[in-house]
Amino acid sequence: MSAIPKTCKAAVLPEYGAPLEIREVAIPALEDRAILVKVEMAGICGSDLHIWHGKMGIKAPTPYIMGHEVIGRIVALGHGRVKDAADQPLREGDRIMWAHADCYECYDCEILRKPMMCSHRVGYGMAPPEKLMGGFAEYEYVIPRTKVVKLPDELTEEEAIGVACAFRSVVAGFEKLGGIDIASNVVVQGAGPVGLYSALLAREMGAGRVVVIGAPAGRLELAKRWGADDVIDIDAARDPAERREIVRSLTGGRGPDLVVECSGYPPAFAEGVDMLAKGGRYLVLGQTSPSEVTFNPASILQRNLQIIGSGGAIISHFYKGLEFIRSRRGKYPFADIVSKKYALEDVNDALRDMQAGTEIKPAIDNRNRPSPL
Repeated sequence: MSAIPKTCKAAVLPEYGAPLEIREVAIPALEDRAILVKVEMAGICGSDLHIWHGKMGIKAPTPYIMGHEVIGRIVALGHGRVKDAADQPLREGDRIMWAHADCYECYDCEILRKPMMCSHRVGYGMAPPEKLMGGFAEYEYVIPRTKVVKLPDELTEEEAIGVACAFRSVVAGFEKLGGIDIASNVVVQGAGPVGLYSALLAREMGAGRVVVIGAPAGRLELAKRWGADDVIDIDAARDPAERREIVRSLTGGRGPDLVVECSGYPPAFAEGVDMLAKGGRYLVLGQTSPSEVTFNPASILQRNLQIIGSGGAIISHFYKGLEFIRSRRGKYPFADIVSKKYALEDVNDALRDMQAGTEIKPAIDNRNRPSPL
């Protein structure tokens, strides 16, 4: 076992809306089947902004260490942890990702077979500092019941980091959707990481036309490199009625067969339903805000629409996301999702840049950070 420091630095949220504070926190003693990792890279997720300001549906008591989108390198393996979820051997030095910890013993896990709905789920990125279960830190503690998966050796952290939240959520959503019909017209609302991965997956699954609605220009340019046929800049087309007419003109006057909501902006919900073609499907991936919107449900019945919500993912979606990127890394510039890298001490700058929309995915990069030992 490698030498383990007694403490490490972590960025702690002291209270909602306040800047994160760099604190020295204790590293927990290693339990059987637990894993201690050195955080190699932690992505800033769009939901981190909602978490930061206390605007998520789930609101844990502060203080805690944020960061749920992480690649870690194994420092120590607790007794009994020998393989990952794909039956591959685990060793010190391996890079891993991990899902939130579900119990695999409750009704949701065992009867419904939907662990992402587990009533006893233990999440990462919202736990007290002494648990060291957040990625905005030098080290992170992976608790014994957590499912993990090893990263393919050929993938860089920049190529893989988006799988840790955005892409695994998209994989789970499209799986729940049942895929898409060949030559379907697909509109993606939102050009953040979830929207970009949704456009990419729609393209690879045989969509006829893929349209991304969002901003700013840098994200829309990446959407084109990742397979979007058309983009609509919301800074230029500000009126929802105008955007609907542009979409209809691009889809033969009928509207899209599938709309994927990835914006997290509550009014986008009614706009997405409104633009759907008759018999269309609406996959909702981004609505985490508790804000309410006005919506007439009669349109679902009259136009025979389907609305599918998908929140969360399990370890199989991480594995599938990594394999997707591994098999197509020569076709798409996956590493371009990481637009800027920051030191742990600059985490507040990273959050502010994500909030301003100036970066696609800021990331905390610890790879060249000296060991605290």
